[in-house]
Amino acid sequence: MKKKALAAVLVLGVIGATAFALTRSPERSACLRVADLCGTQNGTKQDLDQCVDDIKQFRKVAGDEAADRGIVCVEGAKTCGEAAGCVAGAGFKGIQGVVDGFFKGFGNATK
Repeated sequence: MKKKALAAVLVLGVIGATAFALTRSPERSACLRVADLCGTQNGTKQDLDQCVDDIKQFRKVAGDEAADRGIVCVEGAKTCGEAAGCVAGAGFKGIQGVVDGFFKGFGNATK
C-alpha cells in the first residue's frame, strides 16, 4: 500500500511540475520576480495577469529586443531598485525603437 501511495505522489509531482513549466512564461517570471524583489507578494492572480498583459502589450509596441532585454535584466536583478531600473531601461529602449520607426516612416512618406 505504501508503494502505491508513493507512486501516486510521484506521478502527481511530475504532472504538477510539467503543468508549472508549461504555464510559466518569461513575462510571468519577470512579473513574479519584481513582486518578490519589491515586496508585493500579496498580489492577486488578476494583478499577475495584468502585469503579463502589460508586458505583452509593451512587446507589441516596443519590439521583441526591448522586451527581452528588460525581462533578462529583471531576472538578474538583486534589488527592487535594480528591477525598476531594468523596467525603465527597457522602456527607454522601446521608445528609441518607436522614434526610429517614426522617422523611418516619415522619411519614406516625404520622398
